[in-house]
Amino acid sequence: MKNRLLGIHMIVQNEERHLPRCLDSLKHIGMEFFITDTGSSDRTLEIARMHGATLLHARWQDDFANARNISLPLASTEWVLCLDADEYVPQGLEELLNYLPKVHKSISRLRITIENRYGEGVEESVISQPVRLFRAHQGYRYAGRIHEQLVRSGPSELAQEEAGDMDKSETYTDEQSQLIETEPLAPLCLIHDGYLASTIAKEHKPRRNLKLIERELADEPAQPFHLYNLGVTYCQLGQIEQATEAFSESLRLTELLAPYRSTLVRDYAKTLVGSERYDEAHAILAVERQRYPSYADLHLLYGETLELQGLEERAYQSYARATDCREGMDRVGHSDGGSTLDASYVTEAGSNSYRAYTAMARLAQKRGFLNESAHLYGLALDGMFTYAPAWTGLADVLQQSGETDENIAEALLARCRRIEESGHGDSIRGEMPHSYEVTNEDHLVQVIYVLAGCGAYKQATKMLDTDARTDRIHVADRIHWMLCANRVSEALQLAEEHWSAGCVNEANLLAEHRMDWALACWAKGLRLSEAFLATTLPQEKNVWKVMDRLLNQLTKEPRSMKPASQEQKLMQWGPQAEMVAEKIVQQAVKTGQLTLAEQLHELRAMMMCDHWGTAVTLRREFASLLYRQGYTMVAANILIQCMTESELDAEGLFWLGETLYAKGYYDQALSLFEQALELEPDMRQARAGAAACYLRIAMEALRQELVRSSSAGALAAQHAALEQRLRTAEGIPWRTLFHAKERRNQLASGTNFPMHDREG
Repeated sequence: MKNRLLGIHMIVQNEERHLPRCLDSLKHIGMEFFITDTGSSDRTLEIARMHGATLLHARWQDDFANARNISLPLASTEWVLCLDADEYVPQGLEELLNYLPKVHKSISRLRITIENRYGEGVEESVISQPVRLFRAHQGYRYAGRIHEQLVRSGPSELAQEEAGDMDKSETYTDEQSQLIETEPLAPLCLIHDGYLASTIAKEHKPRRNLKLIERELADEPAQPFHLYNLGVTYCQLGQIEQATEAFSESLRLTELLAPYRSTLVRDYAKTLVGSERYDEAHAILAVERQRYPSYADLHLLYGETLELQGLEERAYQSYARATDCREGMDRVGHSDGGSTLDASYVTEAGSNSYRAYTAMARLAQKRGFLNESAHLYGLALDGMFTYAPAWTGLADVLQQSGETDENIAEALLARCRRIEESGHGDSIRGEMPHSYEVTNEDHLVQVIYVLAGCGAYKQATKMLDTDARTDRIHVADRIHWMLCANRVSEALQLAEEHWSAGCVNEANLLAEHRMDWALACWAKGLRLSEAFLATTLPQEKNVWKVMDRLLNQLTKEPRSMKPASQEQKLMQWGPQAEMVAEKIVQQAVKTGQLTLAEQLHELRAMMMCDHWGTAVTLRREFASLLYRQGYTMVAANILIQCMTESELDAEGLFWLGETLYAKGYYDQALSLFEQALELEPDMRQARAGAAACYLRIAMEALRQELVRSSSAGALAAQHAALEQRLRTAEGIPWRTLFHAKERRNQLASGTNFPMHDREG
């Protein structure tokens, strides 16, 4: 029996990859499907027939509205739902079918919720609530070649709503919701993933869209809605400068009550922030967030802009304001006849909850309010339990608070238990309680990854040893963590067991995995095994053999090693060897095998150096690598040595200056920052560092004068003003950001280089 309540109307072209999922999600007895095909050459038509759809055929005329209107007069149902093939219904279809008969006759259009995914994570999505449901045979049709809009024939009832093939990119979406009380929110949620970065890379949609939008603009020059969509398409194509220009012109021409204007402001501000045009973003958002006070995304963006300008207290307040905004999707109309929204914005998931709380927590941590930071990270996880930045931040702040790795692990596990006890966790039935008292395997695995991510490798591997349910953790991760925990013998044994010839194809063994295997061999003082060499890529096999032989010679008879002749270099150390050597030095530092890293660096230097200058360049490069991994004092010693031999580059001068600044030697730090600016006048970090030094020095001079003349009230006021400016200068993100993993490495002494000696 035919269902006369709801019909699905679609236009498609070569959608064999997406169409089965879409139609399968809409299975219901008697559902009416109209699919208008505009020239498919794949299995699209066959798939549509298998699902019982009525097929219509139309020649593609570069006009989405024309194609979408073909099926509307043929509807035999009361309601029409327009979908795209790259959308599907995860939930709410039955609820929708129960809801529609109860909608008042005066209501002819309904909004639905669409989750536009731009990444693989559950939280990586933008939420919009467009009109996609409308009563059939009520005069509705679509207009516009692209980003077609729903219009009604009656001149007094003209209404616009974006629908159809909407652009929903990673951070920009032009699918907009009407803020009209007569358009309730129906209980249906769609997921759209056709504009994932991976999908865009394979398809031609942005280029196609650009062509159609340019045709629209040729017909209607300076039409603000088309200019807005032009900016969106430029963003998808990675042409940010052109996107910014299009957004700017669109905002200038767009009327204040235009339904897409709030999203235009959001997207324009994002491009400005992404282009480091913070002053312009600040000026726009300071005004527009007052115009849209319940738009969490604008408060979040304003906070980000303020933070990047060093105004951390005001940024914190803006993030807090974002948490006061209610998401429209939380107020879904149900079968009470249609509850409505006061406002509905295109919004990034979590803008008013876990993203904002995480931003607040990050600022609180930076200012030293560690307990408050941990609490805020907890609030973020209450909003989205799988939000990785909040997990990482919580572990980081606990480590900064001085908690042991065992306590950090227990705190993370306790939070997992909370979610399980609340009934939201997917606990495994029938299992005996685990020693860590966490029943959900996903939660346990997540905690182990978070521990490894904050550098608590020993604790992470300890949990691996004592729990049989962690087999889902990739063997490559286990080997890497064991190497970082200095459990070299076990790492080597596991590598030999899993990656020996016959167990893995060389094409399936990633470069970093192969390097970990080699490092485990060399850290044990062993030569590379035949099993290892059998899994190397053919073009790299000789490279590994040469490195293995030279490293063995260097470690056993270092004094016999001399700089290689040009003939030797040509024979055994070409560009391929240099590329492998550079990467393996990086991996050795990353895993904490510093003695081995130094030996490999020395080998590189001997094989590459044609003259003295190259040796200094390589040392600077090595120091740079060490510094970024948190070995600041080790790196500083090398940089100082470079200074005694030749001029240091701007980056090295900055890092030395930053190291001295952290120790309170502001005069010396200032001198280094100024030298860095002489080499690179546009070096923003050095300029901010120099400003902070000037303020510190001036404050100290005023403080000394105040000690001598305590009655000088004007000096006290100047000191307070300088202190405020210093907070701003230090708030600007100019200093190298070190997290828990790097903070652990900062304990390494510059004279005790082999801090992670190999076993036995």
